[in-house]
Amino acid sequence: MKSKAAIVALVVLVLCSCRPKVVIEPVGERSIGGQVVRVEEIRFRSGRFRVVGDLRLPAGDGPFPAIIMVHGDGPITRDGYPTTYQPAMEIFLRNGYAVFSWDKPGSGESTGKFNRKGVWDVLSRRAEILVDGIGALVEQPTIDPARIGLWGISQAGWVMPLALERTDNVAFMIVVSGGAEASSEQMAYQLGQKVACAGGSAEQAALVERYWAQSSNAASYDEYREAMEILVEIPRFQDHTGITLRIAEQDDWKPYPRDTDRFVDPLDVIGHTTIPVLAFFGELDKNIDPVQGAEAYEAALQEAGNQDYSIVAIPGMAHTLVPAETGCLNEPWGSELAPEYLETLEAWLQHLSQ
Repeated sequence: MKSKAAIVALVVLVLCSCRPKVVIEPVGERSIGGQVVRVEEIRFRSGRFRVVGDLRLPAGDGPFPAIIMVHGDGPITRDGYPTTYQPAMEIFLRNGYAVFSWDKPGSGESTGKFNRKGVWDVLSRRAEILVDGIGALVEQPTIDPARIGLWGISQAGWVMPLALERTDNVAFMIVVSGGAEASSEQMAYQLGQKVACAGGSAEQAALVERYWAQSSNAASYDEYREAMEILVEIPRFQDHTGITLRIAEQDDWKPYPRDTDRFVDPLDVIGHTTIPVLAFFGELDKNIDPVQGAEAYEAALQEAGNQDYSIVAIPGMAHTLVPAETGCLNEPWGSELAPEYLETLEAWLQHLSQ
């Protein structure tokens, strides 16, 4: 009998340990853009990650609609970058939305690290964290679970669609300078732009974009070698991009596995997304291709039969939607977000509330 009771107790313990534990602690009041908001710290687990973030609540009793702010690449905390995040937070809170964001693993108080050796699963891991974060928010009595949306920038353009495939608890999505092609294609565009920004010719930039994509996507050694032999002949490629090229011998070469995040195309999801979508692109973006992005989003949302979307391309703006001369990554950009972005963002939220 004791043995049977011990087994039952162990099963219960295992089942309980599988449920992600959400811990909420009141922090107090803070001023964000002149608005006094209540802040609660939320801690939740997602696989091997322990994630810590802030839920900022607007005035009133709720339950409130909510927006989760999804970071781009690199280390960043729940507060984001002041120039990019705070103006958007102010708009969200002013329009009655709660705002939830967290420290990325390895930043702030969140623990765990993405496996850099297996770098091509970072998008999937981040999507899992986002889904678990949505789940933590759904449980909060101050939040309307039917009105949880996502705002995300840059790399979030891949993370958010992956999350959409894994949860039905997303009511709308706002994409800021998010990619609209596989990561391998996006990197080819970025490297081509680096060459152009460093003084390379338009022809050289086009060659880099075409043949970097071919080398990354190659299914055969002949495809790979053809592309690499062209890339190594481009003058000062290494100086322009910071990448040292070495052509692998056939016995040492393998194609990249097709089931990795390198080949995730967010348009595969956007093509059947019917929730409201707002997408912004900066005309001078050198990180992601804004022309391809805007056109691809338009085509995909049309294909999905989406009845509530808006795509906005803003002239004279760099990747983070601030003014720039060229948008090159080595150029100092302005610090004020595009007024058109902020005005459109607020008007669109008000449209959602009608």
